[in-house]
Amino acid sequence: MTSTELVPTAGPGRTPAVRRRRRAEPDIVSPAGERISASAARKLTDSVPRNSHNARASRWRSYALWCATYDWAEDEPNAVLSYLSDLGDRGHPANSIEAYFSTLRAMRAIQGTPLSEKEVKACQLVIRHRAGEEADDPLVEPGPLQADAVDLDELRLMVRKLDRTTARGKRDAAVLLIAWWMAARASEPARLNLHDAKIRTVQIEDEDGRKRPHQALIIKIRRSKADQAARGQEVRILAPADTELCPIHALREWLDVLADDGQLTPGPLLRRIDRHGNIGVKAAGRQAKDDRRRGGITADTVNDIIKATARAAELTPTPTPEERAAAARARQEALAAADAAPTAEEANAVLKTWRTARRAARAAVRRITGHSFRRGWIQQALAAGNPPETVALHSRHSLRSTAFDAYRRKKVSWKENPTRFLGLAA
Repeated sequence: MTSTELVPTAGPGRTPAVRRRRRAEPDIVSPAGERISASAARKLTDSVPRNSHNARASRWRSYALWCATYDWAEDEPNAVLSYLSDLGDRGHPANSIEAYFSTLRAMRAIQGTPLSEKEVKACQLVIRHRAGEEADDPLVEPGPLQADAVDLDELRLMVRKLDRTTARGKRDAAVLLIAWWMAARASEPARLNLHDAKIRTVQIEDEDGRKRPHQALIIKIRRSKADQAARGQEVRILAPADTELCPIHALREWLDVLADDGQLTPGPLLRRIDRHGNIGVKAAGRQAKDDRRRGGITADTVNDIIKATARAAELTPTPTPEERAAAARARQEALAAADAAPTAEEANAVLKTWRTARRAARAAVRRITGHSFRRGWIQQALAAGNPPETVALHSRHSLRSTAFDAYRRKKVSWKENPTRFLGLAA
């Protein structure tokens, strides 16, 4: 097509005629009344991680339901403030309320009804008040419930629970060992492609100054939670002497499984396995929405593998059927009592009591999730005397990151404890 077919040559004194082109998808009108192309709207939506998008949508739905229940307009001044206060009255922890505040503040701004500076400060005071309540509550440990770290000894116990003679056992071993050694978020190993993990031989200088060959694993992380711009990051792992805990050995065993099945082909590195032993796209069940990720595992799969092997290794308790039934019954009774309460204040008090008891029960037992490996590797690397700068570089953190600071054990070791030097220690 030539340019003259779109903009015909104009004669003297004539305005060029433009042939309008219709789009297959109609433009979108934003909540603020602004028009945007469907393509741009889709890319803006897709730029937000799915879990974050779902969490924000859930928070907004909860807020909208609260507004409808208590006769507030969603864009009314102090509606967000009052909702956050109600969350605290129902027993939600301060960190959860802060997440709601962040989402609602952003959504109101997008809709053209941003919170005033006065409202923002008032919301922050409400969150601070709830944090103080948690600190003063003798029934529950303050602060967010965090995943417990998994160290090398515990990793060994978990790996030993796998049957590494089977395809599933070999895949799960690769998942566990790669995730731990790369200090991964659960989504990172799930997103790896076959050519993102390369086994290399590198030269390492010994103490005597001689260079010796050493096996290494180089992992390319295309993008992650901390790299939404997809600049890419590289993680380098030297093979440990212990084969049982070696991610390179585990990866080779898994690659052999793929080769034997005729699936050593471009695509996800870690692939689904159904109960019949079918691998990747051959496996039954729901496939990924993205055709390029068909047959691959998800972050939920990584989490499930870690939780299941932790329970098998008896690092975390397995709830009995009676305990599950009791927890479900307590929830139903609390919701029924809140529904029957004559006032909102009494309903909130019922829910707060139930949430406090549930939180105390969860805090009393060990919690191992996908993040336990990330926390465990960072803490083990720091305890081994590695400089924080080196550890942060490997875990893809900024040294100024509050997240990295939270992973550190802010405790003086018993060996260095200052009370030892007062002359009274036994």
